[in-house]
This record gives sequence, C-alpha cells and structure tokens, in this order.
Amino acid sequence: MTMNKFKIVGKFWDENLCGKHFIREKFLSEKFFGVYRQFRYKKEHHLNSIIEWHYAKGKNVLEIGVGLGADATRWAEYAKNFIGIDLSFESTKASKLHLEFLGLKGLILQSNVEFVPFHDNEFDIIYSHGVLHHTPDIRKALEEINRILKNDGILILMLYTKNSFNYWIRIQLLFRILFMFQLSKYKLGLNQSSLWKIHIFNYYKYGRSYLSWEEWPHHCTDGPDCEIANIYYKNEIKKLLKESNFVIKKMKKAHFPLGGRFPNFEFFLARYLGFYQFIWATKR
Repeated sequence: MTMNKFKIVGKFWDENLCGKHFIREKFLSEKFFGVYRQFRYKKEHHLNSIIEWHYAKGKNVLEIGVGLGADATRWAEYAKNFIGIDLSFESTKASKLHLEFLGLKGLILQSNVEFVPFHDNEFDIIYSHGVLHHTPDIRKALEEINRILKNDGILILMLYTKNSFNYWIRIQLLFRILFMFQLSKYKLGLNQSSLWKIHIFNYYKYGRSYLSWEEWPHHCTDGPDCEIANIYYKNEIKKLLKESNFVIKKMKKAHFPLGGRFPNFEFFLARYLGFYQFIWATKR
C-alpha cells in the first residue's frame, strides 16, 4: 500500500513540477532557470532572509526534495559535497540540468526519503523545504534523517502548519465558498477554470468525503490532484520531532499568501499567521 502511495506522489510531482507553470520561458532552457530563480526568491522571499546558505561551506549537505533545483544551486555554491534527492524523475532531471547551467557540482538522485541509500552519520546539514508533509509516513522519514545526520549536524525543515491564516481562512473557509460557487455554475451549465473543473471532477469521483475537514486541505495546497499534503499544529510538529529523537533549537514562521508583492508587510504577518513552520533541530 505504501509503495502505491509513493507512485501516486511521484506521478503527481512529475506532472506538476513545483513552480513550472509560472514561468513562460522555454522549459529547461538556461533562461527558464534564470527566470525561475528570480520568481522563487521573490515569492519565497523569506528564504534568503532566514536560511544561511553560506553555513554549508566545507560541509556535506543533503537536500530532500529538490523541485526545479533553485535551492540546490544555493547549497551547492558553498557545500563541500552536495547531494539532492527527489521522488520525482522529472525533478531530478531538471535539477541536474540547473546545476550544470551554473557550473555547480552536485549529485542529484531519484530516491525515496523513507529509505535513503546513505550511511549512518553522513551529513552535516539536511534541508527539506515543503516536502515531508507530502510523504506517506513522516515518522519513517524522520527516523531515516536522524540516522544519516551527524551527531553535531543540523536538520532544517519546513512543514505546513495549521496555526495559520492560510489553513483556517483561505483553505477551510474561502476555498470552500469558492468551490460551492463553482459547483453551482457547473450545475447551471456555465464554464469554470481548469483548476475548478478538477475539483468538481474529484468531488463527483470521491463523493462528499472530498469536502471533509480532513481530506479537503490535501487538495488545496499544491493542486487539486495532490493526494498527500499534511498540515500540522505546531505542537504536533514538536511531538513528531521529539519522538524521532530530535531536539528543536529554534522555530520560525514564514509565508503569508500575498505572493511576495509586499514583502515587509508579509514578513510581519507571517511571524504570527504564516503557513510555513521552519524548524532547526539536532539529534538527541
């Protein structure tokens, strides 16, 4: 059952490479990657503020979930050795090419985070931005990360959090209202965007359970066909890490959904209402 879930997750990300649809340049061209980096660090402007990429100097770094490889280029610029893994074949292909265009060294592998092919105590830094909430068994993933992280190493992790405006207002309230409006349009024979058409198709496929309190948020984070997108309370994250033998050193929140248009205001709101919960943790 778990392996089937991995196939579903991998297929989704092969078909929905993170951020690809925002970029108009020729896919996988050098210009595409350049525009994508500009887009990513404008939309996710918090990354260059709170992630100390240069800390990787002289260290072995593993990134779990490389996407289109933007963060991989940041780590590879400084790291002694950089490895990136991703469940998606398309992501690994794109990230390899991204590093090559910038003349950066790094190894990109297609791999499952719950069964990683690395030795114990191998990495100084393990980084995962918005990935582990998509894995079928996050506890198994955290156990593997603990195994391969050095005793004095650091895990830098971002997970979606329920303690946020995005979860309570945008996903659970606003998106439900919009869905009911689009469903009414469908029943009247009016047109909907492709995104809402998928939501409506899923609704008729799975029934009312699609709109349940537990199921609906999975399909409102990274796309309606996303099967696994777990969102956690802050205390749930603390418990997960403690049970996986990690000690949390600090936590910060980021990302308020304004698209990076008002970064200072967004950064302020995100301190209290942000959807991204960043955690820095070491082995117990």
